Amino acid sequence: MKHIPNILSGLRIVMIPFFIWQMLVGNTLAAGLILVASGLTDTLDGNLARHFGWVSDLGKVLDPVADKLTQTAVSVCLMIRIPELWFFFAILIIKDLIMLVLGGYLTKGGVKLEGARWFGKVSTVVFYTVMILIVLFPNIPQAVTIALLVLAVGCAIAAGLLYLPEYKRYKAKRDQNPKK
Repeated sequence: MKHIPNILSGLRIVMIPFFIWQMLVGNTLAAGLILVASGLTDTLDGNLARHFGWVSDLGKVLDPVADKLTQTAVSVCLMIRIPELWFFFAILIIKDLIMLVLGGYLTKGGVKLEGARWFGKVSTVVFYTVMILIVLFPNIPQAVTIALLVLAVGCAIAAGLLYLPEYKRYKAKRDQNPKK
């Protein structure tokens, strides 16, 4: 039972190619439903891990990797579908790649990450909500799409900036206790 959160994170990674496929063939309903399922499993795995004490070092890596891969895939697909708004998606992709690289750097250095903070969770919920709306309702006015993307990008940037002191704290901890 304690592996259920990691299985759910793995399932989110497995959903990515199916989401991409549905977006590429223009089936936004199926793509949106896959994205809803991905968001629900993301919420469920975190809640189960915390509630039952099933938090694991693998889960602390697998969950954010699943998040970043999903968010990047969604952003790339929407960048292709709505090329005139590419810069919003590029910002989201760059922020996710930076977070992934920094997290990998710390993990490789032997730092045990504590998991997502509240602002990271809020950013993820906003991302999923905005992207689900954009995917499920492809004909909403562009002004609404832009407003939603401003919200998602704003939350992502805020979360990234709020994680900087966390990164510095982890780095200082790593530098005091270098991996042997």
